Amino acid sequence: MHDKEGIMIIFGCKHTATPILEEASGREARVHLPDFEYRELPCLGSLDPLMVLRALDEGARSVVAVGCFQGRCRHLTGSQRAKAALGHVGDVLEEVGLDRSMIGLVLGSPIDQRAMIEQLAKFATNDGGDVE
Repeated sequence: MHDKEGIMIIFGCKHTATPILEEASGREARVHLPDFEYRELPCLGSLDPLMVLRALDEGARSVVAVGCFQGRCRHLTGSQRAKAALGHVGDVLEEVGLDRSMIGLVLGSPIDQRAMIEQLAKFATNDGGDVE
């Protein structure tokens, strides 16, 4: 049995996801989200497809990347790079006969924490989300 069996792995931008999950961790995140493990990134653009595949190989039921709205990234193109990385992972999952809905992307603003938590909860309850 893998050590991450059945949990959702969240890779997140330290500027967007970290404040949201820290603020909500004692309240909404734990109420509305299934068991999850948070892995902070300096920017969502540093998300490597191998990181996502490794998390799934460790037994995660789903992996979601959380970052800034496109055009709002402090590093300019972080969200676009993450979307491309997740797209590659989705292609690999389909090639091996797995469902690409195991991975997802949630973009938003740390100002609207409730909306971000709702998007994460929707992803979790739908068992993932598609990334083009």
